[in-house]
Amino acid sequence: MFILGCSASQAIARSDIYKLVDKDGNITFTNRKIPNAEKISVASYSPNLSTNKSSQNRTAANSSTERSGMRRKILESELLTEQQLFSDTQISLDQTSQMPRSESSQQKLVQLKNKLFMHQRNIAALKKELGRF
Repeated sequence: MFILGCSASQAIARSDIYKLVDKDGNITFTNRKIPNAEKISVASYSPNLSTNKSSQNRTAANSSTERSGMRRKILESELLTEQQLFSDTQISLDQTSQMPRSESSQQKLVQLKNKLFMHQRNIAALKKELGRF
């Protein structure tokens, strides 16, 4: 059964194919020669499937590599930003802790400590994600 299918597909692939465009723009493909029909190359309409698949695999691999590279750059940029924000927050926290104690300064200290903790968590998460590359 398989051999018959292969033989039939090879026979079709080897036959001449004609393309006819009628006055209304309708396109007809046939294996019979008809007046005003253009003989076309079968290769242009039925590419080699193995070449096509390997080409798709290479394209997919290249896309994946490009996405990974781009993702890594984004994560590295985010890490640098978080590290800078951590440093800035640490400086603000140090400055605020040296101010005279008041209710507003205590609230600001709590906010800055929470912000510092958030930046620490973000830095740890970004480093963990970058470690996967």
